[in-house]
Formats: sequence, C-alpha cells, structure tokens
Amino acid sequence: MYKKIVALFTAGVFAVGVVGCATVQVEAPAGSDIKLAPVNSTPTRVVKKRVFYALWGLVPITPNSTAPMLNGQNAKEVKIKTYEDPIDYIITAILGIVTITSRTVEIQMK
Repeated sequence: MYKKIVALFTAGVFAVGVVGCATVQVEAPAGSDIKLAPVNSTPTRVVKKRVFYALWGLVPITPNSTAPMLNGQNAKEVKIKTYEDPIDYIITAILGIVTITSRTVEIQMK
C-alpha cells in the first residue's frame, strides 16, 4: 500500500512539474504581407526555435514572438505550431525545480 501511494505521489508531482502556461506571440514583421496557410498545404521550409519561460510559463525569458523568426524569410504563407518535444520535457524536468520551462515554436513556410 505504501509503495502505491509513493508511486502515485511521484507520478502526480512529475505530471504537475512538466506542465505550465506559456504564450507565443504570433505576429509578422512590420510591413510584411504574410497569411496563414491552409491546413492541407505543404511547407517548403521549416524554422524552429526554443523559447524559455520562468514561473512555469508565466514570464518569457527569451523572445516569444514569431516576428524575428520570419524576418528576412520572404514567406507568403505560414503555419505555426507550438509544442513540447522530448528535449523540452527534459529541460522542464531538470529546471522546473527553479520554475524554468521551455517550448518549441515551429514555423512552416511556403
């Protein structure tokens, strides 16, 4: 019984420790005419960036805007995804103790 409680507690702490709220500002560089791509479109290039946050995603430590990622790319249509890949989970598991988390931002361009 004791082992079950410890296992459930550990799983709960881990589950809570790797989640958080993190925002990404989806915006284009000033003066550009970029549109959101249809769901079924095929990208020709992909740009990825890791964004770090403090206080479990409340305060961005690194820039969290997509505009610098799109600057100079000459994109006409984009699809933007934010997710946690395995590296983000590892970073959050290790640095979550001091409230640091990360997310990956991916821009698919045409």
